Amino acid sequence: RATKVNTSKLLAFNSPNMLPLAEIGINIEENDHLFRPPPRGAFRLRTEMDTRLITMRLVPGFDDTMIIQMISAARGTHLKGLILQLYGTGNLPSLKNDLITCLKEATEAGVCVVVATQCHTGSVLLGHYATGQALKHAGVVSAGDMTLEATTTKLGYLLGRQDLTMNEIRDLMTVDIRGELTPDDRMPPPPLASTYQKALAKKNRSRIF
Repeated sequence: RATKVNTSKLLAFNSPNMLPLAEIGINIEENDHLFRPPPRGAFRLRTEMDTRLITMRLVPGFDDTMIIQMISAARGTHLKGLILQLYGTGNLPSLKNDLITCLKEATEAGVCVVVATQCHTGSVLLGHYATGQALKHAGVVSAGDMTLEATTTKLGYLLGRQDLTMNEIRDLMTVDIRGELTPDDRMPPPPLASTYQKALAKKNRSRIF
């Protein structure tokens, strides 16, 4: 959940999408609801990581022809995972159909394509806008509110397990395994959500407790 936000100050790390586990003042105030339940089974450690993945941060005005060539070249070296840092809730410019086609071909070829947000806070909401819908139909999965560090580590871990199909890996990327992301049913309503949608989300969250 933590990421480095400053190169020189002592307060160099922050967890932008999660409250601190505790705050120290005159007293130590613990956020008990954030604590993970104790494990119920034997401790197991998996050390295999598949590092055949790349991360790309897109900027406004980019030449998608160059990116398509990079992805095609990477697929030739057995690329297994591609993480794209996109704008806001996970958006591309609306006229990048060739890039979306390239991503669809990559997912069909067995590459797990994950969309993360460039923002420090908030979450990817694929399907909230037209370009997000197109990415979703291309087989791209959301990183939710995971940090880039968590997204790359989780993808490398799942790819390295060797006992999961690519569809299972895609599904697990959106599942909270070790507290690395906020489940969908505990996320705030999306921006510009209707009053009905907000009330429905509030009702669903109340069922959890």
